Amino acid sequence: MSETSRDTLRFGIVTDIHYNPETETGNSTEAGLARCIEQWTQEGAEFVIQLGDLISREGPEAESDLIAVREMFARFPGKVYHVAGNHCLAVPPERYKAIMGLDSLYYTFAEHGARFIVLDGMDVSTINEPQTEADRHLLEYYRDIVKAPFYCGAIGARQLEWLVNELDLALKNEEPVIILSHLPLLEETTDEKHGLLWNHEEVVAILLRYPNIRAVLSGHHHPGACAVRNGIRFCVLPAFRGSDEVHDNCCFVAEATDGRVEIRTGSGTTLPEASLA
Repeated sequence: MSETSRDTLRFGIVTDIHYNPETETGNSTEAGLARCIEQWTQEGAEFVIQLGDLISREGPEAESDLIAVREMFARFPGKVYHVAGNHCLAVPPERYKAIMGLDSLYYTFAEHGARFIVLDGMDVSTINEPQTEADRHLLEYYRDIVKAPFYCGAIGARQLEWLVNELDLALKNEEPVIILSHLPLLEETTDEKHGLLWNHEEVVAILLRYPNIRAVLSGHHHPGACAVRNGIRFCVLPAFRGSDEVHDNCCFVAEATDGRVEIRTGSGTTLPEASLA
């Protein structure tokens, strides 16, 4: 994806598994993920990105569900990078991090000369105590005045500062960047029911300043949608379904070469909106 690394990077993607062993779909999750892992392995995926909402249930069952689906992913013979979704955080954030082996819910990693930046869209939300006075005002504004969906959230002041620093560094190092966010960042890639990142306009304005951002990949909006803003492709991937009938369209393989990212379904069809040049 860069002048110094022109080989193809291949990785798997899945989102919105919503594992619940009490439902018919939940009972097929393990088999569906096994087929995904087989596909990713056969196609030489070097790692997998899971874009959030691993679980559905709240209360005492949430933690056991999270551990169960984590163990399903452990069968993949490579690294799995997790993005926390709003449903994931039915498990308290500190406990979620411990279970998933994360130091932070927002982080960055590099593969084949590309920089991946994972955002925590629930940083400022009804489930978290605001870290700064600015975050407190942000929460009060969206919760009490805008009355934004309570199951969404915003990126707080410290994370925004971190994001800018990471983007500046990637630009300096001539690294192409892929942004990973559970919550969609553009209104045209979601609907009123699902919602999107509360302070999406502020975050998108930051992203548009960086010519090395190749794509923004999200979940949350189950049907999926893609749009382009200033040459950056914002793609929300369709939700996972465990059944045989729809398996081919719920696990994806991405190929990144020379600054271009293509995303294919399990049946080999390239998503036309997902050619993220």
